[in-house]
Amino acid sequence: MLFNFLQITNKILLINDLIISHGRILKSINYFFTYDFLNIIFITFPVLIIFGVYSDFQHLNIKFIYHNGNNRLNLSASKILGFKQSKSENSYTYPKTIFGNYDKYKFNYHVEEIIFMLDREGRILFANKTTMKEFKITSFNLQNKTIFDIYHYFGNYDTTWFDKLKKEGSINSILKIQEMDNKKWFFLSYYCNLDSRGNIETIVANGRDVSFLVNSEIVKEFYSETDILTGLFNEYGMVDYIKKSKNINTGIAFCIEVMNLIEIANYYGYEIKNQLLNEVVKDLKKFLTNKCLVARYTDSRFVIMCTNCDISEESISKYLETLGTFINKSYKIGNLNLQIDKKIGYAVYPKDTRNYEELISLSSIALKNAIHNNLFEINRFNNQMREDLRYNVEIANKLKIALDEGEIQVFFQKAINCKTKEVFVIEELSRWKDSEFGYIPPTVFFKIAKESNLLNRLERYMVEKTLEAFIIIRKKDEFKKSKVTINITPTTLLDNHFFEYFNNKVDQLGLNPGDIYIEISESTFVNNIDLCLKHIDMYKSCGYMIALDDFGTEYSSLSILEGVDFDMIKIDAHFVQNIDKFSNQEIIKMIRTITSKTSKEIVAEGVETIEQSKALMDLGCQIQQGYYYHKPENLLR
Repeated sequence: MLFNFLQITNKILLINDLIISHGRILKSINYFFTYDFLNIIFITFPVLIIFGVYSDFQHLNIKFIYHNGNNRLNLSASKILGFKQSKSENSYTYPKTIFGNYDKYKFNYHVEEIIFMLDREGRILFANKTTMKEFKITSFNLQNKTIFDIYHYFGNYDTTWFDKLKKEGSINSILKIQEMDNKKWFFLSYYCNLDSRGNIETIVANGRDVSFLVNSEIVKEFYSETDILTGLFNEYGMVDYIKKSKNINTGIAFCIEVMNLIEIANYYGYEIKNQLLNEVVKDLKKFLTNKCLVARYTDSRFVIMCTNCDISEESISKYLETLGTFINKSYKIGNLNLQIDKKIGYAVYPKDTRNYEELISLSSIALKNAIHNNLFEINRFNNQMREDLRYNVEIANKLKIALDEGEIQVFFQKAINCKTKEVFVIEELSRWKDSEFGYIPPTVFFKIAKESNLLNRLERYMVEKTLEAFIIIRKKDEFKKSKVTINITPTTLLDNHFFEYFNNKVDQLGLNPGDIYIEISESTFVNNIDLCLKHIDMYKSCGYMIALDDFGTEYSSLSILEGVDFDMIKIDAHFVQNIDKFSNQEIIKMIRTITSKTSKEIVAEGVETIEQSKALMDLGCQIQQGYYYHKPENLLR
């Protein structure tokens, strides 16, 4: 499969055709402009954005966008420049055109081999001998060495790029080599190959000497404002555009988040993720007009900025209608039909703010609110969101301190077998009482943890505290036969690194996986069902039990029971508290029938009265959990 991939860095302009087979990069054919040609093009055009390359060995077609202020002009280089293949198989020459006679400027391609192959920790598995010679380190002993040893050898001690590589799947890096007064720069492109479980198997690096371009201020300026993958403005380009804009009377900013891209990359591979992203970008580029610009702010976040546009309610409704279609669109990538969730927030100038430069920030706040509340409609900014954000920032700061100082406690609630009076299972629950804000519900601080990049730390904190407490609690006679349930958020369920951490912690503490239920809320399956099932199977293969929590609410579907290899269903408290309704009784009977035939357990949550308990017993629900039997408490006291 031939995959066209555009890379532009502040050191080099590269257009890569990556030849990929079964997720493995075999080689790449790189095309690059000579510095003189870049000079002419960039002098001729204030900004040149290459947004697509479609090539093979027989023909070449390059498309350009010329951007000058709000004016855009599409050019096709193959038609205007009239590329002709020269006698040399490795070059193209330019005939006399509107730009003059530039026969001397060559457009060369070279085949790049893999320079390095690494394992997931950065240890060198393979190094290209020619490259080693070019690096002047042929005598360097690479056995048992890492890529960091090579970087350190040349005085580069930054390792943050490697963490970003493992998180995002690909990254570009510049390696500087200095011998006396002679300096060289090498542009390296790293890509992760994933195994069948979504873990990084190997890392490969392609690259070349780009010393002749590093001092090009034009290239640096271009990269500083342009996203390397899509050719759109990046955040800096959009901000610079806003600052330079004059006579702006009206404006609308839409902030768009494409959800779960990392999960898609982990499951289907980064090739599929990038193809999906390109399809999303194609849709967003339809908004490009002389009044609307599109920028890519992060890997998954985009901004549409429309200026001096009609901001009447009728006009805004048209924008929302178009974006509504975009939100619900699915994408066909090869044989896959991917439905990906998108969240959108927006703000209007001067209706929502008198400061035009604040518009994108306000749309971002509206987006955060949409994500926080899992809204499926396009969300408009209001002033209450600003106050909520201020509160969330305060809670996030306090949460970090609480984790540092161990202030978050682990409580447990018993689920009782009403027939034997034994404690069947204890459920782990988090409790946090802040000195200023008082009791903060778990639903609040878990959402804030996710938004503040603290979720992984919070989940690990709770797992460690829970498992350590469970070891002590099991020593008491009352809990000798009890199991424990540990709640895991959808995001954490799909995290391969968390699975490794969890499994290692259980093994380290000498616990039996069969005594541990992984409790998953039913809303986990709203998207990426196949991906969820894959990760559930990972836990099951190690002997852990699976509990479906809050069954019967939100996205309930009996098809989930058919697809998920579960061990226990926890009926939502809503059905228990309305047990007198005939429909609820029939639903509980049906679930009881399913679990009986498959030898699964059923737990009724939210039992608060003796009447509810007796009614559930009559329906076959022997295991019950709720305030009637036990209020959550710290069982270590």
